[in-house]
Amino acid sequence: MYLRCDCFLDVLLTRCSIRRFKPDPLPDEVILKIIEAGIRAPTAGGGEQWFFIIVKDAGKRKKIHELLFRAHKKYALEVLRNTLPPHKVEKWMKRIIEGMYLAPVYIAAYIDLRWRLYKDEFFEFERISAIQSLAAAIENMLLAAHSMGLGGVWLGVPLLMREEFDSILEPPEKCELQGLIALGYPAEKKKYAIRSKKVEDVIKII
Repeated sequence: MYLRCDCFLDVLLTRCSIRRFKPDPLPDEVILKIIEAGIRAPTAGGGEQWFFIIVKDAGKRKKIHELLFRAHKKYALEVLRNTLPPHKVEKWMKRIIEGMYLAPVYIAAYIDLRWRLYKDEFFEFERISAIQSLAAAIENMLLAAHSMGLGGVWLGVPLLMREEFDSILEPPEKCELQGLIALGYPAEKKKYAIRSKKVEDVIKII
């Protein structure tokens, strides 16, 4: 039995990353509903090894945006296999200075290893399992936000500067940052991207 299949697929297939947001605050009940959608994700071993820090404070959001500028610059100049030419990096950084990624709410997504499921010799297996579960939760949250007319983007560059982000976010011990979600009402109109790879390019049937 299909439960409103067309509606769900429409949400899934039309979601796209939004990088510019209106300054309007999000109601707490909306933010919590998005978190609730996140923790409905599959979780390895039933461990629910995730923890989320919601950032609404204007001062902290400003600091996070400044760190995002630095992290993206590091990504562009040091991480990419094919580094971007200087004029493209400058254009990208200018867009961030002008407000790209500046959101009324950030949700920092952590794996939470304060409560362990497996023996110590299987720590890396547990860590990877927790990361996979958290990734599913983040996708749920982005889909929930899109279904409510909000925009969001999943940012991985904070992993390049974990200590700096943690100094602002102050997570509990044994929690490891895995991503940052920027959320808000869209200030740009975007159409979902057409993937360069088709279904038949990414499958093998045996």
